[in-house]
Amino acid sequence: MDNKQDDGLPGNSPEENTRIENELLKLKLQAELGVKPHLESGLPPEVENLFLKNVLAFEHATANAKQVKVYNLLGNPKFKRSDELNGNALEQALDKIKDLLHKKNIEVSFSGTYDSRTQYTFLTEELFEHQTDDILIPGMVKHFSYEEFHPNHKLDIENRTVEFLSGWFEQSLNEQSWELSDPLIFPDGKTITRAAMAEKLKRIFDSYSAFTDCRYFISDIHFELHEDTGMGHAEGAVKYTAILENKETLLIEGPFKLYLSLDYDWWNIVYFVFPGFE
Repeated sequence: MDNKQDDGLPGNSPEENTRIENELLKLKLQAELGVKPHLESGLPPEVENLFLKNVLAFEHATANAKQVKVYNLLGNPKFKRSDELNGNALEQALDKIKDLLHKKNIEVSFSGTYDSRTQYTFLTEELFEHQTDDILIPGMVKHFSYEEFHPNHKLDIENRTVEFLSGWFEQSLNEQSWELSDPLIFPDGKTITRAAMAEKLKRIFDSYSAFTDCRYFISDIHFELHEDTGMGHAEGAVKYTAILENKETLLIEGPFKLYLSLDYDWWNIVYFVFPGFE
C-alpha cells in the first residue's frame, strides 16, 4: 500500500493544491480583514501564495500593533548629532546608519539630491523620532521617503512633466494617466473629463504610427503655495518626428507649457499647451 501525506487539500497536484490554497487565503483576507488583494494575472501560483501569506501576516500584525519610534525599532543605537561630525566622520556615520536601516529592512529614499549632512540630520533627528507600527516582518520592507517629510514641489512638478512628455512620445497617455487632472480645465473655463481627454489624445495618436527622434528641455518651473493647495507651471520646448501611416514624416516642434494644481499633496496637470495638440 502506498503511503501518501494528506495535506488536507483536494487538489490533484502540488500546483493545483497551491491554487486552491491561494483562493482560500483571498477569502480569508476578505472575510477577516476586509482586504481584497489585487494581483497581476499570470503570476506563478507559488509566488502568489508567498505574497498572500505575507499580506495576511502583515494585516494581522498591523491590526494590533502599537506605535513606537523608528529609533526603538533599530535597537536604540548610539549616534552623534550632526553638528558633532565633520568630513569623513560624517560620511562614516551616515553609512553606518544606512547599513543599520538596511539590516532592519527599513528603506529610506531620497528622490532629490541632498548632501550627506542633510540626510544624516533627517535620519537621526527626524526619522528616529517618527512614530510607526512596532512590526518588522521578515521579507517585507518598511519604506519612508524624505519627501514625505519635506515635500520637494519643484521635483514633483518636474516628475509630472517628464511623465507627461514620456506618455506623449510613447503615445501611451490614456484614462489611467494619473498625472492628468480629472477634470482638466481650459482657459475659457470649460472643463473636460480625463476620459474625454483620453479619447482626444487617442485620436491624435492614431493618426501616426510612431513618434521618433523625441527631444525636449524644461526651461522653467514655478509654483505658488496657498496653505494645502497650490498652482504651478512647467515650460520648455519639444521637437519630435511624427511618422504617418504611409511612412511619410512630419517634424513637429515648438514651446510647451503645462499648468498644474496641488491637491492632497499631489501635483497634477490641469491644462496644457503642446505642439501637435489642438
